[in-house]
Amino acid sequence: MALMPGLQINIGQQLKLTPQLQQSIKILQYSALEVQQTIEATLEVNYMLEVEEDQSSEEELSNELKEQAADSNDDKPSSDKEEVAPEDQALDINEAETLSDDLEIDCNWDDVYSDHTTTSSAQSLDDYVSAENYTASEKTLHDHLYWQSDIYPWNEGQALLASYIIDDINDEGYLSSDLTTLLDSLNKKELSDSNYTIEALSEVLAVIQQFEPTGVGAQTVQESLLLQLATLPNNPFVVTAKQLISEHFDWLSFHDHKRIKKLYGLNDDELTKLFRLIQSLNPRPGRDFSATQSEVIVPDLRIKRAKQGWLVELNANAFPRLAVNSAYVDLAGKLDNSEQSKKIKEQLIEAKGLIKSIHSRGETLLRVGKFIVEKQSQFFEEGEQAMQPLVLREVAEHLELHESTISRATNQKYMQTPRGTYELKYFFSTGVSQYGSADQSAIAIKSHIKGLIDQEDPKKPLSDNKLMTLLEEKDITVARRTIAKYREALNIPSSSERKKLNQFKL
Repeated sequence: MALMPGLQINIGQQLKLTPQLQQSIKILQYSALEVQQTIEATLEVNYMLEVEEDQSSEEELSNELKEQAADSNDDKPSSDKEEVAPEDQALDINEAETLSDDLEIDCNWDDVYSDHTTTSSAQSLDDYVSAENYTASEKTLHDHLYWQSDIYPWNEGQALLASYIIDDINDEGYLSSDLTTLLDSLNKKELSDSNYTIEALSEVLAVIQQFEPTGVGAQTVQESLLLQLATLPNNPFVVTAKQLISEHFDWLSFHDHKRIKKLYGLNDDELTKLFRLIQSLNPRPGRDFSATQSEVIVPDLRIKRAKQGWLVELNANAFPRLAVNSAYVDLAGKLDNSEQSKKIKEQLIEAKGLIKSIHSRGETLLRVGKFIVEKQSQFFEEGEQAMQPLVLREVAEHLELHESTISRATNQKYMQTPRGTYELKYFFSTGVSQYGSADQSAIAIKSHIKGLIDQEDPKKPLSDNKLMTLLEEKDITVARRTIAKYREALNIPSSSERKKLNQFKL
């Protein structure tokens, strides 16, 4: 039977992003510094957009010019000293809104979950930017892990578990929470209809630990080093290194060469080769994806104490106040040349679009910032030990926004507080379940652990079991393995190691 060509009609729905919507998404996910750079670049090419000067600055400048004119002996006619008419001043944002109705958005940008945006049209030669003004794009550790997860053939339900595990991996490449805590969060809060097991979670974690960079997804430094050794060809030094790290890792920490040589029958040359092998491993595999560029932090939000409590406000000094040039708007109505009028209209739409996007960004950040300050008010009063558990879903549900919107609004956005300047993501922390009381945040528990260790007797360091008992006296119930995990995350050695270090100091 021969195949014949034919026509088919397929009906489908597709969401298209308007240029205004694309710009709003990009402006929201930009840092304050990137927004400033965008404004400066637009001001150079768009004559419809201008910076709105403060009235006080204009009056000072006018008075200064008058004084200079009075001191000079130049006999110019008074007609040369014309004052700027009020109608020639720039329109504010509210006036700009009434100039055109061409910016209608056919969908709400909060409903768009993807970070994908279409590229703009090709730049002309006049828009050329030299190569030294560009910086290389950087891929984060989570981006790299998600890319590998997306192409891995997971079974049903495993892809979701993988996303939770990857989200819990910190910038060093280690899991921030133990599997039990992560599983409780999965079953209780996110997947109430499902009942995942620790075995299922461990199976997915074992696959992620095979991803690049080697050693990622470990819960301890020992586990990360062993994962890296497992990828090397087997030889006597690799086998010895595995045994040494697994059984006597503290000997490495204190450079106990005599014990190592005696136990494994090594001479000085073989010991040197063994140490070179171990030193070639990376104890912090995630740092290969850390940002190398120096970053200038510009806070987007500021908080200060007021009579009614903490007051959150946008940083007015972060961005210049933008306005539409009314002189060109009047000129557009007088031009007979349709091409020139069309060009002015395009510039006007672009200027108004940027102003709207920045205004929308500010509103979203202010709403998110107010909720964070309300939720974490005790932190600003008492410090890290009063930090409350907070996740993206909680903020998204309260503000009736999508989690991706909250993620964009908190990434690379900073808040200036009396305690310092923090990234908004800092105030998000997983909760550790407590018996008969409210959940405790991981940041608060780490702060309690650090405080107890700072106050310990150097001659009798507190063990993890003792720390667990002391925390219980503060109505904080934490498993010993969780304390060990948080202690290692704080780069605090074990009690035996601290005791040896204190003896060396003495």
